[in-house]
Amino acid sequence: MIHDRIRRARVLRGLSLEEVAQGLGDISKQALSKFEKGGAVPNSTRLLQLAKVLDVKPEYFFRADAVALAPLEFRKLAKMPKYRQEQVEEQMREHLERYIALERCFDAADVTVEATPAHFMPVSSAEAAEEAARKLREDWAIGGDAIANLTELLEDHGIKVALLDGPEDFDGACAATHDEQHVLIALNRTRPGERMRFTAAHELGHWIMSLPEEMPEKEKEACCHRFAGAFLYPRDQVVLDFGGHKRSRVHPVELLNAKRRYGVSMQVALRRLKDLQLLSDAGYHSICIQFSKNGWRSAEPEPMPAEEPRRFESLVFWGLAEDLFSPSRASEFLQRPIDQLEPSLQVSTVPA
Repeated sequence: MIHDRIRRARVLRGLSLEEVAQGLGDISKQALSKFEKGGAVPNSTRLLQLAKVLDVKPEYFFRADAVALAPLEFRKLAKMPKYRQEQVEEQMREHLERYIALERCFDAADVTVEATPAHFMPVSSAEAAEEAARKLREDWAIGGDAIANLTELLEDHGIKVALLDGPEDFDGACAATHDEQHVLIALNRTRPGERMRFTAAHELGHWIMSLPEEMPEKEKEACCHRFAGAFLYPRDQVVLDFGGHKRSRVHPVELLNAKRRYGVSMQVALRRLKDLQLLSDAGYHSICIQFSKNGWRSAEPEPMPAEEPRRFESLVFWGLAEDLFSPSRASEFLQRPIDQLEPSLQVSTVPA
């Protein structure tokens, strides 16, 4: 269905018909619309031109039917315009298509990691979300330890992770195929590492918790926030770090040290104190004012690097090593030019 692929490629890039027509230079948006609706079929020359303007490989137009996604769960950092949501959805669909096609190149027994079931923990309150986080840590045998690499942990439990060049008003989203055999958490790669970890944990909460349909959206988001904070920074560890009695003040360095140890933002550590009633309301508001004065709401001290998903790339080079597909196919999987397919493996030397 080439016409649908042309539309999807345009949505993928966040372009209007007018912008694509201008990029081609010799066609009207009305003629392009006919291509997208199946009223006309582009010839091979036009397809190559479209591939260049839309920054996709020509093979994209001839892929099998697109992966059908269940409804997306978006983190509500801001109200994203509809066209932006469609762009993010298409980016996630395209990544899942490549991921599933890559896995099908292998024997299923070699690469199948059963996905963590969807909505298997009934949750009806923020306190229940805290308990769900504790239970999942128990199920995954994490204990109370800091999660050194959340992305790796998710991939080990069948949850695919992708970093997207998303719009500014996008933080993260969770998508799955209709059969729920493949689930993907997509994150905005431009965010600081600690924020990406929290978003990933938030989306994990959307995936594993069964929230009442009648629950207001704001409360659902609050439950996922509570889950994320508790999953990354468990109650027992917060008490160990800050004491078990309600305090009237907390020093920013205490929050920074929690960030260093548990990979959460200072603001998340502070919110944990509020949620667990370990800091008075006055103390909480006082340090919130200090955060605002110091500009820490938008840029905290010691931002963490992003965690890079590694499983997808490792599968590509495994397939190359086993001659399961060609370098050009690997190039398509990784979306890299074939002459830049392999990363530099040079060992840097430090002068004595």
